[in-house]
Amino acid sequence: MAVKKKLADVLRECHTGKRTGAILVSVTEASDNLIRFYFHEGRISGISYGAAKDQDCLDILDCYTPGKATYLDGMKAPSSASSLPETSEIIEKIEQSGKEVQMDR
Repeated sequence: MAVKKKLADVLRECHTGKRTGAILVSVTEASDNLIRFYFHEGRISGISYGAAKDQDCLDILDCYTPGKATYLDGMKAPSSASSLPETSEIIEKIEQSGKEVQMDR
């Protein structure tokens, strides 16, 4: 059963739990793409949405409404991001947006 949660809280749980995996988030606007947040030992190591990656992806996230989210344990980022701010800064930015997801689990 899905539970409504703030996206920032979901990201914070992975950060503080030092998880390695990915959170995949659907978008309610018509799109075949997923927003992907990759974690390595609690640090966000990559973000993507379609062709947008890392900082470019962060810059456009406010334009979309997140839907359902799923955590996949152990999934690794295709590449490590060098253009991302610290994980805590990313979470703070998303917290300010107030975006929520329907989280599996």
